[in-house]
Amino acid sequence: MIVTCPNCSTRYQLDAGALVPSGRALRCVRCGHTWTQRPVSDTAARVVEDEPEAEEIEVPDFGLDVPSRPRRTGRTPASARRRERGRAKRSRQAAGSGGIGWFVLAGVIIVVLAGLYFLRAEVVSYFPPAQRAYDLAGLDTSPPMTIPGEGLRILENTIKSSVLDDDDGRTIDIEGEVQNVTRSTRAVPPVMQVILLDRNKEVVGEWKFRSPVTVLGPTDKFTFRTSVLEASTEAVEIQVTFVTEGQVQG
Repeated sequence: MIVTCPNCSTRYQLDAGALVPSGRALRCVRCGHTWTQRPVSDTAARVVEDEPEAEEIEVPDFGLDVPSRPRRTGRTPASARRRERGRAKRSRQAAGSGGIGWFVLAGVIIVVLAGLYFLRAEVVSYFPPAQRAYDLAGLDTSPPMTIPGEGLRILENTIKSSVLDDDDGRTIDIEGEVQNVTRSTRAVPPVMQVILLDRNKEVVGEWKFRSPVTVLGPTDKFTFRTSVLEASTEAVEIQVTFVTEGQVQG
């Protein structure tokens, strides 16, 4: 039979049996074009053989048998089910990823808020305008105290006392003022103390009482008042200090 190169139309003499059953890959020796030649019916082969030949060249045995591919008629039910399961799996994975993302975001927010609360002194030191927000929230931004009442001053010139002697003994009424001498909100120790001294500066009595406030704003003041019961008659001098522990007696 005669085969024709689809590229340059060169014609070749070929044994029809070489194309059985599935065809053969051929290459044109003139232009190098490669194509797959399928077998033809007996009738078509006779028609081709009757045509005049333009060139008599034997085609070399260089091709490979090329099996015909079965035509796909559509998706099988099994493949459709597999695709459906794949889509469902991807949907679940996407939903799970979204939930994890929200969980991580919530965790980050909690960590940030905790840092702003527990590290507020450091925040204010690096970003002073944040002090106003902490003041509005009533949060102390002072560094941890190394001594009771650090940053607070008991104003000695405001301390006043009056003595009352009766059958129950001597009672000394005391009042005064405390001022925050810093530019940041300070925590006020929960307990204050009165120390009574005699003429030799010896301690002749102590009295603890609760502070009237817990937080004091920048440069703010507060007034304290207390009464020392059964005070020593030898007491001639009064000192007021802060303490962090101890039983409140008045």
